[in-house]
Amino acid sequence: MSRPLSGRRGADPSEPAYPPAGRTVPRCAIPVLRLWRVAPPQALGTATARSLRAVLRAVEPPCDRRRWAAALRGDRVAMARVALTVLRREGVTGPAVDAVASGLLMLALSGDRTAPVILASALRRLARHRPDETRLADLAARWTAYVPAVPPPPAARPGAPYGFG
Repeated sequence: MSRPLSGRRGADPSEPAYPPAGRTVPRCAIPVLRLWRVAPPQALGTATARSLRAVLRAVEPPCDRRRWAAALRGDRVAMARVALTVLRREGVTGPAVDAVASGLLMLALSGDRTAPVILASALRRLARHRPDETRLADLAARWTAYVPAVPPPPAARPGAPYGFG
């Protein structure tokens, strides 16, 4: 079962709507895209990151397709650029924001240190827009304090200067 999503608010009329007219997103995907604003980082893991990647590949890109494809391949700079651009243009509400914040969530769970900072900032902004939802400020504080597990660097080749080689 699917349901259509509404278009972006204030979008340029020359740009296609997000998602395009008639395009639907599976109903089960919608709650996954809202995890960034309901679940603390400690409650999520690598399985969540894999699920998010699958869902994000199925939704309409919130920006240029090449940038979005690079972001989904794990390009951390591309994801941060896309997220900051969408948050600046659209604020902290709407389906495009859920997609980019979910992309940030996916990277944060994969060990990126920039993604939790951007997520915490977006959650603080959302908390200012929704003062009745006090859990958002608490969630922002948890993301601010979150230190992702970063995989160790690859072993250095013996005899290489400074471990490079």
